[in-house]
Amino acid sequence: MNPPCTPSFPRASLVVAFAALAAAFSLPAQTAPAASAAAAARQEDAIQLSAFSVKADETRGYAPSETLTGSRVATKIIDLPYTVNVMTSEFFEDFAIFELSDNVVQIGGFTGLDVGGGFNLRGFSSTSQLRDGFFRLGRYGSSNVDRMEIIKGSNAAIYGRTSPGGMLNMISKSPKSRESQRLLLNYGDEGTQRVTLESTGPVLSTSLGKTNYVLTGSHYQKEFDMEYARNRNQEYYLALGHTFPDGSNLQVSLEYFLQMRHAPNSAAPLITDLKGTASNLDDEAIGYAKNLAGYNAFGPVSQLDRGNTGINAFYDKKLSSVWSTRLGANRYWARRWDFNQNTGWGAFNINPAPAANGTVPAITTARGATPNTTRIIEDGGGFQGDLLAHYRTNGNKLEHRTLVTVDINDYYRWDPSLNYAGPTNPDLIAWNAVRTVTLDRNTLAPAGPVAYWPKPLDPTIGVKTRHQKRRTTVFGGLLRHQTSFLDGRLLTFAGARYDDVRFRDRDFIGFTAPAGYVTGAMVDKKVDFLKPNAGFNYKVTPSFRVYASYSESYFVSQNDNAAAHFDPTFKSEVADGWDYGFKGTLFNERLNYTVSGFYATRENVSVTDNVETPLGSGNFVLVTRREGNQLVRGYEIDVTWRINDTYYAGGSWGHVYSIYTDFGSAFPAAIGRRVNGISPQNGSLYLKYAPPSGPLKNFSANIGVSYVASTPTEAPNAGDTYATVGGQRVVTRSTNQWRLRVPSFNVWSLGLHYRLPQMGGMDHRVSLNVNNLLDRDYLRVNRLIGEKRAIYFSYSINRAARR
Repeated sequence: MNPPCTPSFPRASLVVAFAALAAAFSLPAQTAPAASAAAAARQEDAIQLSAFSVKADETRGYAPSETLTGSRVATKIIDLPYTVNVMTSEFFEDFAIFELSDNVVQIGGFTGLDVGGGFNLRGFSSTSQLRDGFFRLGRYGSSNVDRMEIIKGSNAAIYGRTSPGGMLNMISKSPKSRESQRLLLNYGDEGTQRVTLESTGPVLSTSLGKTNYVLTGSHYQKEFDMEYARNRNQEYYLALGHTFPDGSNLQVSLEYFLQMRHAPNSAAPLITDLKGTASNLDDEAIGYAKNLAGYNAFGPVSQLDRGNTGINAFYDKKLSSVWSTRLGANRYWARRWDFNQNTGWGAFNINPAPAANGTVPAITTARGATPNTTRIIEDGGGFQGDLLAHYRTNGNKLEHRTLVTVDINDYYRWDPSLNYAGPTNPDLIAWNAVRTVTLDRNTLAPAGPVAYWPKPLDPTIGVKTRHQKRRTTVFGGLLRHQTSFLDGRLLTFAGARYDDVRFRDRDFIGFTAPAGYVTGAMVDKKVDFLKPNAGFNYKVTPSFRVYASYSESYFVSQNDNAAAHFDPTFKSEVADGWDYGFKGTLFNERLNYTVSGFYATRENVSVTDNVETPLGSGNFVLVTRREGNQLVRGYEIDVTWRINDTYYAGGSWGHVYSIYTDFGSAFPAAIGRRVNGISPQNGSLYLKYAPPSGPLKNFSANIGVSYVASTPTEAPNAGDTYATVGGQRVVTRSTNQWRLRVPSFNVWSLGLHYRLPQMGGMDHRVSLNVNNLLDRDYLRVNRLIGEKRAIYFSYSINRAARR
């Protein structure tokens, strides 16, 4: 097989990085001469925190009290007039979450996280994310992520284009002034092996300021409980942070990620019951072949690789007692390369009508006829300039924050894709003779050995199926003003964001709809948006607040191409939404809670209309238009509780009602049906035990359960057959495929951790984790087989300079 297209990153650099990290363990740890000096150092670090820095909070369990994502400046989460959820690296480690993927369902209203950039939030799907505030198409490793912040609703438009449900921001680890090194080893079921090295601390201190660093490297491998399937990650990260004598800060980071997936899992295929009759009027879609999802459909010659190399730089400075600024720049190179990923299990029928001689046909599933390869080469970058004014007026009675931003984002994509060969190729003829698999009537598993596609890609005989070049450039800015009244009890904000978006696309194969496109010609289209936002947060009592906000947003889909932009009726999706609820604390601020409601509408969704052409002719044709609408409403509850110094608890719950209010006049019956892939309820509970003293002070334990409700999996018109009668679209028959759902599931996870007595100046920690404790057998929302019970053993060596 040809080598994958991966981000360029010199292998020598990887060797040097690991060598430097290993060498850090052999150096003597620096220690402060006295506790007073350490305290002074900590005080100095606190003083240098800018308006754009989030301070650590070590007394709240898994729940930080501040966020940068929520408003682009450091803000207490309780002060925001909308919801922001945060998951920390401590939570990921305690629960043995090695990959940030669709296993992350603990936050209410949030599911479907994908390393390729997708996720579902509050009833809407997104195809892109943020990394440290910059546009990103996923491709990240957990070893260098400090926390995952989710800003919910259209309020995420402060960053520009966003899903109406909100936006996900992966926050990278930052250099620390206290030296420490760590080696973490994980080993467990399904061939799981992971080694992670992390080192941080000071580099130098001169009259020009102080420089700190953080360096991480991780290799991860998992062999699924399935023949041929394997996943391998390589993750490297280096960040240098420098604090100048005037208190300003510069941080530069370099990140490399490569995921190599060999023969990935295949989704459970659709089953249709033919009821033993020759008529199709009683055919019924009844579910999915979960057993078959446990078998590999692709075989040994199958691959899906993703990679990313990125560079970030941030500089912040307090210009005066009023003015602060933050400048950021980003550059990335991303790649995706796959082969033979389109030959998964095909939908099949059961209970077919007997043949004329009385024999009953076999039950078979056919895989894809022509293996293909998709190569997606992406690069881009951006710039962010934030200027913050923090001042008081009216005799210091009113406190103001005015934020002005300038944002530039550029994204380029080239995606040549090939079929293996033309239909008369001998390899394809041989494949089509064996690609259909006979299934056992009782188990719906393969009745015999499965034949697989045997050959690697040969580009010299490949047939192009897609060849496009796309560029999206966004110039935008935000003006946002916040004022606190009534001695800080009432916090209000209002603002607006303007974005100018330019699309430049070429299609080198061409298309016929819309008509008139010249193959290879440049499509140049501009759209612009002005989106307001406003809200308030009112402190009714010191421990109880009510809030509400309104915001509008726009979204640029990664699926929009030259054909979409060539259409003169093209419109980008837009949305508006309300957030409202209350936040508060109990028990001396040990328990923090948020109860929120939301209501949002999405417009300009691509749908199919039944159009009379020309008017009065009685001739109707189906036309794709951006006239569809989607409605979402729901509520969420989030709680964190530091019961005492030993016990911590928390939970999150989301209820989402997501429907199409206009799915196009071609499919009128779909109106009011649930949006596929959106879980109507999900959430989690956790409890952590970590005594600070006593005989078990070195022991900690955590247990958690996550829940995902029964989720619709099919488009709202799936299985319906329509006819145009008197100008109206009528359902003539239906298999009710649109009704199908994957069943609900809950997964329990347990972690036990013990820190051994210090030996040789190093701390040692051993952990035992059991994920899917009750060994639930389930399908995920994407119809992939859920992970079975897995036991993981972890061992870490930690060395840190004494305070």
